[in-house]
Amino acid sequence: MEKGRTIIVGAGGFGRELVNWARDCHRAGVLPPVAGLLDDNPRIMDGFSYDVGLIGSTADFVAKPGDQLLMAIGTPAIKQRVAEMLTARGGRFASLIHPTTVIAGSARIGEGLILCPLSLVSADAQIGRLCSINALSSIGHDVRLGDYSTVSAHVDLTGSVAAGRSVMIGTGVKVLPRVKIGDGATIGAGSVVYRTVPAGRSVYAQPAKLLP
Repeated sequence: MEKGRTIIVGAGGFGRELVNWARDCHRAGVLPPVAGLLDDNPRIMDGFSYDVGLIGSTADFVAKPGDQLLMAIGTPAIKQRVAEMLTARGGRFASLIHPTTVIAGSARIGEGLILCPLSLVSADAQIGRLCSINALSSIGHDVRLGDYSTVSAHVDLTGSVAAGRSVMIGTGVKVLPRVKIGDGATIGAGSVVYRTVPAGRSVYAQPAKLLP
């Protein structure tokens, strides 16, 4: 394990989750200790009791040698903008691969990947740069997932799904085999996707209804 600090970019709910998962990784010997979080809202952690807090904003952060950044921003467009800004200032994004995850030996993963507890990346899947795969989600065999995409919890991307860059996939989504999802598309929570989603479009499941 390299010496240095782990710094989490984004201090919302996902950032607070990553504090816990990064500590699991530190105990496993694969990440430096968590030093703090970056966020442009100085009050975002008010009301939460953590022994680490904000160490600055993304706008004024300057990386030190050995710093490893973890991306905890879910919205793909904001994620990309902040990542490019920090990288231009010498920031280095690390991957968080929780000890409970399973990754097939034939899978290929990009820089800065976040793999939360009990997630799965199956055979010959390809995941791009700065993607996030939340807890209990499954990336099936031969899936393609483009840079900056976010997969929420309890998602199932089945075999040979092809999702482009900056795709946002909500909680509990199931995408059937070989379905294509275009760049910048949004899949709403609970959706079952069985046909192509064009680039930039949003699809949502029907909301639950009260029975008579």
